[in-house]
Amino acid sequence: MLHKCANPVCTVPFRSLREGKLFLAETSASDLNSTFDNRRKLRRREHFWLCDVCAVHFTLRFDTDLGMLTVPLNERASSRFLTRAAANAC
Repeated sequence: MLHKCANPVCTVPFRSLREGKLFLAETSASDLNSTFDNRRKLRRREHFWLCDVCAVHFTLRFDTDLGMLTVPLNERASSRFLTRAAANAC
């Protein structure tokens, strides 16, 4: 269940699907049960949400080692500025 914005710096609570941007990520289970064939990976779907303010500056990207990452939409923008701006706005 969604509780808050997926940006770790932001504390805006999730209230409605009409606000912000919703993401659906399909992830692989990290631990496979030995009863399952190793060729078949278990997949899990998770929803993530960015609030209106964060969705203007960020998007989400899933990394198999690090999990869900908040990345700037503008690659040339300073991540320090964007993180600080999102923290102040949220």
